[in-house]
Amino acid sequence: MSYEHIFNSKVKCSEELTPNEAIFAIGLMVMAVDGDIDMNEVEIIEGFLLRKGFNAKEVDAAREKVLRIIRQEKNEALFCAAKQVLQDEQEIESAFDLAVKVAIADDKVTEEEDSFVMGLAQTLKISQEKVDKIFADATKYYHNSGRLIEKIDEVLSKLPIGSKYEGYIDTTTGLRSLNIKIRTPKDELVILNIDETGDENQIEMELEAAPPWMF
Repeated sequence: MSYEHIFNSKVKCSEELTPNEAIFAIGLMVMAVDGDIDMNEVEIIEGFLLRKGFNAKEVDAAREKVLRIIRQEKNEALFCAAKQVLQDEQEIESAFDLAVKVAIADDKVTEEEDSFVMGLAQTLKISQEKVDKIFADATKYYHNSGRLIEKIDEVLSKLPIGSKYEGYIDTTTGLRSLNIKIRTPKDELVILNIDETGDENQIEMELEAAPPWMF
């Protein structure tokens, strides 16, 4: 499947995007390209803006802005607007990195996602060496996440009876930690930060209230 009509679009968008909104927009386009939206994909995309310093209200505004452009002016206009502001090499690589992480977030890369991501790399003029590295890093990212997720039973055994695992959010520096969503017996959503230690048989845990945007 080809997406050249999007990547080569010259359609002008009525709204300008910031670089962070442009990266967010590309992530959203990857998420929607196969018509199958996974919550891990949503959290990866919105987590990108949160790490850039956006608050929950600003994340909502960015999401609505991007969706409004898609509804009213289609993907062609959105991508054209995003491409115009992504001029810095680091921003371009951040956009592609987010696209790859979204594509593999649900443990499979569909034909549509693969076609879109590879077309994106070509359009953004990302070298094959860099593409391979970003894919390798993203795969390692989820491999390490998976290793920690395997410890969920151990984690839950240390929490009050009735606690439920509701998914993970994001690994952090070094790919050695994981933020896990837990629903308590009192129906409160909390975040459990899990860190591996030098000893494979030990983990460190810290519990905190979930931010309001997650409810």
